Amino acid sequence: MELTDLRYFYNVASVRSFSQGAKLSFVSPPAISKAIKKLETELKAQLLVRTTRSVQLTDRGEILLEHCRTLFRQIDDLQRDLAEAEDSICGPMKIGTDEIFSTYLLPHALAKVVREHPGVSPRSYQMVPSQIVHGLKDGVLDVGFTIGQEGLQDVEVIPVATSFGVLVCGMDHPLYEKGEVTRDDLLTYPSVVPEFFRREYLPNLDQFPEERFPRRIGATVEMMQMAIQMVFDGAYLGYFPEVSIRCQLRHKELKPLVGLDTDVPFPLNAVIRKGAAPRAAVQLLIDTLTKAFIESSQATCAIDLAVASS
Repeated sequence: MELTDLRYFYNVASVRSFSQGAKLSFVSPPAISKAIKKLETELKAQLLVRTTRSVQLTDRGEILLEHCRTLFRQIDDLQRDLAEAEDSICGPMKIGTDEIFSTYLLPHALAKVVREHPGVSPRSYQMVPSQIVHGLKDGVLDVGFTIGQEGLQDVEVIPVATSFGVLVCGMDHPLYEKGEVTRDDLLTYPSVVPEFFRREYLPNLDQFPEERFPRRIGATVEMMQMAIQMVFDGAYLGYFPEVSIRCQLRHKELKPLVGLDTDVPFPLNAVIRKGAAPRAAVQLLIDTLTKAFIESSQATCAIDLAVASS
């Protein structure tokens, strides 16, 4: 057995996904499938059962995963201890994140950390909460960032910030100049929402108070960035956490619509392995991200006040 093949199996088994496992391994899905098939041949045992929606482990696969978990955790701990013995912040930092963090907050925080500590090598993967939990528990990830606490069992949740939902439209939308919205408008003008096949993490991305304000759903998409672009182009209304559209709001590419009480809180959290102190680089990233959120919020408020007084 080769250590690389074991790592490939470990990455796939940890997140229960060939595509995500391939991303974690920096190889293509066919390459990782070939490596695992080779491993199964060497061990003379089936390790994984692949279905249309997920990957399941066989009994022997579970046994191998447990041994891999111990092996790679020891390797990661060794690398961390050697780095921290030099009192340095360096090395790979494996991050699982959802789209709210990856569109604005996380890139800015990572850039600041890397500028100050060039030895840090971030590896970021877009994941759903259940994959983040699996990755943390199995040692594939160092830290995760996600919304709320739904599905976050057996991990430690660290509050980072709270961003409130904003109902917005683009510059070419009929409501842009007025800047107000009514109940009738919600039924007249279509909205785009992240609700692709109702996957388990997407309800977290759309906290709109539907029970109080029924709306007309015109399109559903999986990617929040795609939904933001569709609103920007003027075809739809959209509802997003303010932090995910902060740049567009600053440049007046999107306008917040007043008139209805739709500012639902989106709790933004960091997630780490339960019972394990975060590495120095991880703690620095969490602190930097929290500070970046506060500073960016203050800058946004200053701009709003300047516009209001002009």
